[in-house]
Amino acid sequence: MNSQRNTTLKKLAMVAGLGVLVVQLSGFQGCGKVKKTKTLPQAPLQTATLPELVAKLNELHSGVRSINAEAELVPTTGSAYSGVIEEYHDVRTFVLAQREYSATDNPREAETEKIRMIGQAPIVRKTVFDMVADSREFRIHLPTKNKFIVGPAELERRSDKPIENLRPQHVLEALFVAAPWTDTPLLLEENEFGERRYYAVTEVVLGQRGETTLHRKWWFDRSDLALARAQRFGPGGELLSDIHYSEWRDVGGNAFPHHIEVVRPHDDYRLALEFKKVALNQALEPKQFVLEKPESAELVEVKEKPAGEPPTP
Repeated sequence: MNSQRNTTLKKLAMVAGLGVLVVQLSGFQGCGKVKKTKTLPQAPLQTATLPELVAKLNELHSGVRSINAEAELVPTTGSAYSGVIEEYHDVRTFVLAQREYSATDNPREAETEKIRMIGQAPIVRKTVFDMVADSREFRIHLPTKNKFIVGPAELERRSDKPIENLRPQHVLEALFVAAPWTDTPLLLEENEFGERRYYAVTEVVLGQRGETTLHRKWWFDRSDLALARAQRFGPGGELLSDIHYSEWRDVGGNAFPHHIEVVRPHDDYRLALEFKKVALNQALEPKQFVLEKPESAELVEVKEKPAGEPPTP
């Protein structure tokens, strides 16, 4: 009997001990401070109709005729641009861009644009690159590589040599905001990502076989209705260009983004421009967009490869 009684007492003691432990743990947790996550107040969402957003795009498009700016070029690792300026922490870039109009039967071809970009290394101000481009061709001088690269503006193929993939016209596309064509269908949608709400204006066109294909898409941040992103797609729906805009400021009565990031998925690079100084709609001389090959520089002509030709080993 005594043995059975002792066993029962031991079990009761164990149960009591566990009960005390549970109470202690509960008390410990109850005394701890619980951190409350503060929810930042969100800006009230702005509303707009499709015609209002299209009017905003037309205003951004028509308001800027020329750009004379100084910016810092910020390439990402692995991009063609980082291959040129890899030995420098930053490159001061001088940008000249101009849009002109000409008489033509096709209103889509009435505009011609051109750009000149000169990159200089910090402190010593040594020229790293000098590039020009228009609707026909691009010309790039790389003094540190002693190369002069020439190619058609509509060149699609990527070179096996990253240095030959520099394209000033990609920056040109980002500088001048494109407006929708007047004869194409437009769609309006609401979207959300990154805890932000957007309006998206989508432009579709008829393909070669009469099918409807996605052409361009513009994203507006609903907190202030500023243009945040512009995308352009190929005939197969592939994303050719993805341009991100931020830090819009008034420059002489026109809105201009002081941070532009250019993403080129099929060209496998991205770069950002941080604008330090911007002047809009100044008169620019034609000679400012002329770039001639130095006699000592090696000429590199980048062309489309003939169909069926194997890639360069």
